[in-house]
Amino acid sequence: MLNQFISGAQTAVADALDLVLDLVSSASQYWYAVGDFLSNPWARAIGLVVIVYATIRVIASVYSGDKQNSDIGPVALRPHTGNRLDRNSIMLPHSLLSMTMDGVSADCRVFYVYRDAQGKRRRKQVYHHKNMRLAISPSRLRSVGSTQFGYEIPDVLTRDVCFPPIDVEQAQAITPATPDRAQDYAKLHNIIENWTEDDDAPLISLEENVLEEVVDNRRDFIVQSAATVAKAREGNSLVRWLRRNVAKRRANVVGSYYIKLEFSHEPWFVLTKHPDRELKMTAWLTVLTSMFALVMDAWPKAPTTPTDGAPAGIERSAPRIPRLPN
Repeated sequence: MLNQFISGAQTAVADALDLVLDLVSSASQYWYAVGDFLSNPWARAIGLVVIVYATIRVIASVYSGDKQNSDIGPVALRPHTGNRLDRNSIMLPHSLLSMTMDGVSADCRVFYVYRDAQGKRRRKQVYHHKNMRLAISPSRLRSVGSTQFGYEIPDVLTRDVCFPPIDVEQAQAITPATPDRAQDYAKLHNIIENWTEDDDAPLISLEENVLEEVVDNRRDFIVQSAATVAKAREGNSLVRWLRRNVAKRRANVVGSYYIKLEFSHEPWFVLTKHPDRELKMTAWLTVLTSMFALVMDAWPKAPTTPTDGAPAGIERSAPRIPRLPN
């Protein structure tokens, strides 16, 4: 019985070893075939093209240049005045983007940027639209009655939000009681009149419904932030302790709008129309370097000649040693 068990175990081990050897042999043949394929000049050329394509896309996705993935602002927002632009279009003056970007599509985000109660710069995304078509105006856009600057104050409690610092020289000699509503507080201290950050903000045009969505999202953010502060203040001692830092981060009712554009990562767009010249130059250097490598790889090589004058590829036999006579 024991002998049968041992014999069966030996047979199983032998079969397992045979299987492993077969797998190793198959893998070796596979990698030899892969090596032969990759050694083909055309295969190397195709592989290099794929690597260049992937490299340009990676560079375009991580590179942060003058326009790509950077905030542009402060800007003022107004509705379109013409019928040729729809909700999928945004008009910018040529001072922000060159005229060559007219008609190009980009991923567009609108942010409300402000400083919280601690003076820390914060931003809140209030709109996002993919593949928005850019319309570049050769001149500055004119303001209209419904232009939005980012300092429109919603009806919230004064103590639940914060305001920009008031100029001490312009403060009133006798400080009256603090109004309960934020709008009354801003009128009392002329906060909007003293706000100068967006005095030179260029105008950007959006479709009317899109502009209303941006304005509503900003207002809802400020109202929700104020409600969070009020809830933390009116809670029990445990709630107040857990939310003790909420008041320090309360939103400012006076801020500015910023936009952020992200362009296509397709190599042809990066090489031809991307607004960041440094990124475009980097992409072209990648392409030219790869082309140089392809040319040098395909360049014919002269046959090598041994120093003793024998043709290349012919092995010389060892010198014959003469036999001495007996």
